[in-house]
Amino acid sequence: METLYGSVVAITYFNDDNGYGIIRIRLNYQDNKIAKYRAKLFSNILTVVCSFDRKPLVDEEYDFWGEFVTSQYGIQFKASKFSRRNEYTLEGVVAYLSSDFFPGIGKVTATKIFNELGEKCLDIIRSDKSSLDKLDLTEAQKNIIYNNLIEDKLQSETKIEFLKMGITLSMSIKIISILKEKALEIVKNNPYCLIDLVEGIGFNRADKIALANNISKNSLVRIEALLSYLINEYTYSCGDTYIEYEKLFNLGIETLNTEEEVLTKELFENAIKALVGKGKIYIDNENNIYEYHIYNAENMLASYIANLLKSDFDYGYKLKRIPNALERIKVELKIPYSDKQLKAIEIALKENLSIITGGPGTGKTTIIKGLIESYVYLLGNDIASEEIALLAPTGRASKRLSEVTHHSAQTIHRFLGYEGHGVFRFGADNKIKMRLVIVDEFSMVDVALAARLFSSLEEGTKVVLVGDVDQLPSVGPGEVLANLIDSKEITVTRLDQIHRQASDSTIISFAHSINNGFLPDTILTKQSDRNFIKVSDSNICDNIIKVIEQAINKGMSLIKDIQVLVPMYKGENGINMINEKLQEKFNPLVDYEIAHMSRKFRVNDKVIQLVNRSEKLVMNGDIGYVISLDYNEDGANGLTVLFDNGPVYYKKDELEDLSHAYAISIHKAQGSEFDCVIVPFTFKYFIMLKRKLIYTAVTRAKKYLIMLGNIEALQRGIQGVEGRRKTKLVERMKKVFQNEMLEFDPNDEMENVSPYDFLN
Repeated sequence: METLYGSVVAITYFNDDNGYGIIRIRLNYQDNKIAKYRAKLFSNILTVVCSFDRKPLVDEEYDFWGEFVTSQYGIQFKASKFSRRNEYTLEGVVAYLSSDFFPGIGKVTATKIFNELGEKCLDIIRSDKSSLDKLDLTEAQKNIIYNNLIEDKLQSETKIEFLKMGITLSMSIKIISILKEKALEIVKNNPYCLIDLVEGIGFNRADKIALANNISKNSLVRIEALLSYLINEYTYSCGDTYIEYEKLFNLGIETLNTEEEVLTKELFENAIKALVGKGKIYIDNENNIYEYHIYNAENMLASYIANLLKSDFDYGYKLKRIPNALERIKVELKIPYSDKQLKAIEIALKENLSIITGGPGTGKTTIIKGLIESYVYLLGNDIASEEIALLAPTGRASKRLSEVTHHSAQTIHRFLGYEGHGVFRFGADNKIKMRLVIVDEFSMVDVALAARLFSSLEEGTKVVLVGDVDQLPSVGPGEVLANLIDSKEITVTRLDQIHRQASDSTIISFAHSINNGFLPDTILTKQSDRNFIKVSDSNICDNIIKVIEQAINKGMSLIKDIQVLVPMYKGENGINMINEKLQEKFNPLVDYEIAHMSRKFRVNDKVIQLVNRSEKLVMNGDIGYVISLDYNEDGANGLTVLFDNGPVYYKKDELEDLSHAYAISIHKAQGSEFDCVIVPFTFKYFIMLKRKLIYTAVTRAKKYLIMLGNIEALQRGIQGVEGRRKTKLVERMKKVFQNEMLEFDPNDEMENVSPYDFLN
């Protein structure tokens, strides 16, 4: 292995994600150890390729260990490791202290520090902060220098060790930000902890790190990590709240025993016992295995709902006045309510908990509006409306609800005070005082979020759940709306009549046809608001572009009005490829872009938020567009996206929260409506094409629905009926009604309960 050193004269390339860099260094041929390379290199400028812990700085001095290689660019030095000399030279110290790591410390101040304290100045400062008192510095400058020196030294050493483990630089930064000064020790002892701690690290990635650090293939810690991961993956992929014992064992064998027998029955049973003992899983008397938080949530939800139904509390008005309220809203709102709609409002006003379900155009939102007006009238005071919480699972759904009802609506997460990382301000030990809570789009709510919601409500709160039970169920485990209806314990109003204001929409009648399992005879006949264009798979994307161009020519906005909905991410007609082509067509590169992973973000790009970030007031599924890129002489730092709630800034290492949104998944679109919806159909989607998925897609369209592709794929898709999810909520509710107590922890933080954080 060769050894050399030099000072940085240029940074040719640096990747923020993995630390890979290409730099140019100046060699000092006055040094005999370096002079020996003079004949070989001809020049004192050499290109070095290496993985760094951070972006190098011009004038920093490095020692490198590695080998010379010859490429199409000439002789280069490929370094396997490095160390910095910047701590002991004037040039290095000045370059370091005047960099972005030390805001407010310029070259003049850095030079003074070196001249006053000498070449060991950085070591001196680290060991004794008061050494800075000799210089004419503000207290803020002293704190910046000292604190950042300590932190950067620690992080630098940790990052280098992580790089050796195969952990990327961007991932290292995340790990250190979470685990702080003990990051290296914790990860070395148990790399599998990264699965729970860091987004983007699954079992395979953590396992690779673990095996490289001499954790044996059949170690108990490895098997525990695998089983925990498989339980979580299974429940969030299929929506069941549990997995059968034997099924989990077989999944473990399929994962580990591909080349040799690693997982035995005995090892499996020992790992299961260990996970039960640690409170990570629960096994019921039928040998079903639950992730503990989901088991706890199902028990909690069953208990709170059953207790709500059995409660006797004062609504604040006399029930005999309800007919007067119903007559009044018909006159005041000038809405021709049907008898069933009025009955739904009456039931909601009379009962502690009720459910309203129905398809598009059946008047669910109209009922909500009438219910709010009736409730305020019955209470007869000005502050009554402030005691009504109108909720929806997503930001877009709550915004639409506000617009239609003229009553302030918010997301369930915001109502519960979601602070990120599975933490909520409100729950069983900190309840919310409301008289009436109405939750729209309740089919999207999973068991964990539903449990948190009901546990947070003070005794005496009336609840009305509204949703379309025929739409896709929640992303997270559970099938809460369907389960509550199946329980037969709650009064349910089923709306099946399409009302006058929606009767002219062939989109709505088409949706009801899909729900009944057949295509109308007019499917290939162009209608005023929908059309199916038969094209081959290879022409789907080109035709999507043509449809968008026509819509734009009619005055529609690609950002706000037009949405392509696709069932799958991968493949030639998957979300990722369609997004690439639509970006290139409608937002080609003009000047700058920011590359992150395989994506490139440009000003005016349509983007979607992928996870909840309450601290930024942006939630999963929010759609906006890039309004500016943050660039300086060192390259890209981040970008700003304008959402409905205002602008949000993303640093470069936060861009994994965003994806392009020219095309999005049907799951992501749930709870939203768009003027023009474009849905492609191909047999390449066959795994995903099912009736509820298609029904959900077409009901996102308000004015125009354009379908294109293979008509047989659509026909086959609506014949595919999704199987019911495996849950125990109904059984648990029956137990409570039979006065059997269910055990649960009301203060369980239920990490990862967000129902929208599990789609990529």
